[in-house]
Amino acid sequence: MRSTFKVLFYLKKNKAQAIAPVMGRITVNGTIAQFSAKIEVPVRLWEVKGGRAKGKSVEADRINRHLDNIRGQINKHYQDICDHNSYVTAERVRNAYQGFDRKYQTLLEVFEKFMEGYRKRVGVDRARKTYECYRKCSEHLRFFMGKEYRGKDMPLLKLEQSFIEKFHTYLSHDLGMSPSGLSGYLKCLKYVVKTAFNNGWIPRNPFALYRYTPPQVERGYLTEKELQRLMATPLRHKCQVRTRDMFLFSCFTGICHADMRSLEWKQFEQDAAGDWWVSGNRMKTGSKYLVKLLPVALSILNKYKGLAGPEKVFPMSTVKVMDRSLKFIAAACSIEKQLSFHLARHTFATTISLMNGVPLIALSKMLGHKSITTTQIYAKVTESMIDQAITQVNERISEKYVL
Repeated sequence: MRSTFKVLFYLKKNKAQAIAPVMGRITVNGTIAQFSAKIEVPVRLWEVKGGRAKGKSVEADRINRHLDNIRGQINKHYQDICDHNSYVTAERVRNAYQGFDRKYQTLLEVFEKFMEGYRKRVGVDRARKTYECYRKCSEHLRFFMGKEYRGKDMPLLKLEQSFIEKFHTYLSHDLGMSPSGLSGYLKCLKYVVKTAFNNGWIPRNPFALYRYTPPQVERGYLTEKELQRLMATPLRHKCQVRTRDMFLFSCFTGICHADMRSLEWKQFEQDAAGDWWVSGNRMKTGSKYLVKLLPVALSILNKYKGLAGPEKVFPMSTVKVMDRSLKFIAAACSIEKQLSFHLARHTFATTISLMNGVPLIALSKMLGHKSITTTQIYAKVTESMIDQAITQVNERISEKYVL
């Protein structure tokens, strides 16, 4: 539906004034914006009904030509906004005419700007997988707005909490998305809109009160027996051996695929006792991790020294390629669990660390978590951990309490 649009001129005068400044008023769909026409006219020449100077004098002609020029410019800006955007207000038209238009940005425009900056940081301090999540989220938003709102985009100022609620329904019911995948896209949308709010592009964050907590997913890990079987089973192909080695390095350090792929030799240091340490900032969060190398990790490190060039540590494939290879490796090692590279990080947290008495706060530092609550998701209370705990209790109190 086309907007209702009108431009009116009037005098800003007091009763005793002989000359008064001309003011303009723009009306669009009931919204009003006023401005100065930057001209003064004799009150006697002004025609209130027509909103212009009356008569055919040279002075009246000069005034009317000035006002017609303003009206023409405003009409042009109004038409331009209508042609390129679905959202038009009187304030926006006035700002465009005055030359300091505060652009009313749209959701997908903001997404594009955000992803452009994010893409430049991929491989430096941001992970490609996260960038792909934002890119796919923008695609889902485009289809969603076309279906739900019959438009190609949405002005930020028109966003309400109902928008993200409808988007949630679209992802879960229309696309049949899993709770974890759905949660990731909702986080992307909320973060981009929050960034727009922090930059002053919108006066409020419409999604600030929206909360969605996906169901707790049981995170898998390899047991000690499975890990030993993985290490001992012979593999036919060299590429599978390399994938297994990369997986095992992650199992014994907790370093994820993205951080391993960018790992450089300068990140390793040897302490006074001769032990080796590795540290760095996680691409996903930017938080620092610090790990002391266990013998298995150190052995793998020496095995691949120099094969990835003078700076990089490991010659790694993409996570998709490695996850595909891990499926064949799992079958060869008679491991029924579905192996993925991230499973190695869970294995380090549970089997290697917590089951061997590593405190949760130390594990949090090794994994590079910003909050210890995130580490608790990885922490698994296994039967062996309970057995060890009760055995220690029994040793301490068995002589104190006797029937």
